[in-house]
Amino acid sequence: MDLLPQLRTFVKKPTHKRRSARRAARESLRHLQRRSIPALNHPAELSDVLATPKLLSRRRRPVAENENAVLRALVRVMAQNPDGLVDALLNAALELCDAGTAGLSVLETASDGEQIFRWTNVAGKLSQFVGGNTPANFSPCGVTVKQDSPQLFLYPSRYFQYLANVHPAIIEALVLPVRMSDDTPCTIWIVSHDPKVHFDSEDVRIMAALADFATSALFLLRCRDREKRDRAAAKSYAAEHRETAASQRDVQASLEAEVRARSLQLQVLSARLIANQDEERRRLARELHDSAGQYLSAILMQLAAALRDSDPAARNAKISEAMEMADRCNSEIRTISYLLHPPLLDELGLRSAISMYVEGFAKRSGVQVDLQIPESLGRLPIPVETTLFRVVQQSLSNIYRHSGSTSARIEIDLDAENVTVNISDQGSGISAETLEEFNTGKSLLGVGVAGMRERIRDMKGRFDISSNKNGTTIHVSLPVS
Repeated sequence: MDLLPQLRTFVKKPTHKRRSARRAARESLRHLQRRSIPALNHPAELSDVLATPKLLSRRRRPVAENENAVLRALVRVMAQNPDGLVDALLNAALELCDAGTAGLSVLETASDGEQIFRWTNVAGKLSQFVGGNTPANFSPCGVTVKQDSPQLFLYPSRYFQYLANVHPAIIEALVLPVRMSDDTPCTIWIVSHDPKVHFDSEDVRIMAALADFATSALFLLRCRDREKRDRAAAKSYAAEHRETAASQRDVQASLEAEVRARSLQLQVLSARLIANQDEERRRLARELHDSAGQYLSAILMQLAAALRDSDPAARNAKISEAMEMADRCNSEIRTISYLLHPPLLDELGLRSAISMYVEGFAKRSGVQVDLQIPESLGRLPIPVETTLFRVVQQSLSNIYRHSGSTSARIEIDLDAENVTVNISDQGSGISAETLEEFNTGKSLLGVGVAGMRERIRDMKGRFDISSNKNGTTIHVSLPVS
């Protein structure tokens, strides 16, 4: 609701005689400007434009009869339309003080750090300058705030020369200090553009009353805006809290499901590991019995026969055959030992151990392996070398047993923080559904792959599998520190 028309009804309109006087004053001002009065065209001192003592010496105008009605109207504006209160105050100042322009200036800091007075509200002939500013250290507002009392300026453009560009020209300016609730310096001011209109102590009294209203209005507006911000912040916080709580519940449910799936996987993995350990022990026992054990039994029989044989030539032949069987037995034992843990891994490091293993694997399986390993790869921590060797060993075994690929590629790289291994084939690949279940922990691809992943994670590393119809790639990254 716009209360400005109601406010104007309480203000006495100027008579026809006063309007005629104003026209005459404007003609007089134009005449003065045509004569180029030196006092208006040359720079002056502050004391030349500051005429505050004249406020008391000038003849007082009679008290406006409608002042109380205007103030009551301002109270209604404050209650019903607080956003329009400052503009209503300025329009009341125009009418009660017969001014040409009224405004409110607030001290603030510009983006470049300079202190300025911002013309936040302007009513009257200079209303087009609303939002403009003047420097705090060189302005009528700055002088008024420094003096902390009402100040009257006559032709202020003589000293504050940037005001010479303001049209219509400023003849008199009455400026009063105002303080916001947070003690921010402000000023409320009225301007005369008519040489016949002069401000006196009665105008000071009226403007002081309006300044009290302005202080209350600014305080009211700031309290309302702060309340709106606080209410909006509270609503936003409550909404975020509800969203966070719902998100936390979802995350908790997801984590619980993942924990259950992982627990089930660990149970399955533990059972399979125990079964595989038993199977591996049976296989080792079988290998030792069928190979090394048979060789040793044959060697013992040959040596016993040699002891019984009196013919030196026959005895030497039996001993020679026993030595050959002992050599084959030693070779079998070395093969089993190498498969369990290659000695080159401890003696020469990862590069030599993987190179020897890949060469032997290619001969045994017929799978061609392209090994890319830098010659500068030195020794790594023993747990890192052992883990990466097992990853390569298990991956090549899976390629031979499951992928159907006739070739494989191994790339090893090292930087300042991590060693990475990429093992790829050109086989049939893994279905997207199976791979998704493995990555989300819903199923296991196999004990070997699951064991690799858990071992890498225990060492704070990264284990990823990507697969499509063109083959599968295993990516492993381990910190070397």
